[in-house]
Amino acid sequence: MANRDIFLLTNPPQSKRAELCLRLMEHSEDPVLYLAGDGVYNLLDEALMREWPGKVMACNEDLEARGLQAGEGVRVPEDFYQLLVEEMVAEGSRIYSF
Repeated sequence: MANRDIFLLTNPPQSKRAELCLRLMEHSEDPVLYLAGDGVYNLLDEALMREWPGKVMACNEDLEARGLQAGEGVRVPEDFYQLLVEEMVAEGSRIYSF
């Protein structure tokens, strides 16, 4: 199985941790971005979401709590954390948490 980079971002845009996460993702061949907590605010950066080459997943509860909606191309699964854990434990996964 090919390596897959899993990025869990819980920090808002413009934070040093979010910026580091986004820089690291640029070097990934098959990135998956999971947005939870204040990380869902990164969906407000339309340029980032439009140019993002990988899969983007957002936590529905965190979107609702902050009055946000996911844009086009963003998946909002009912079982967000279950999917996250399944991808984390999959063979070849590398996990980065910010």
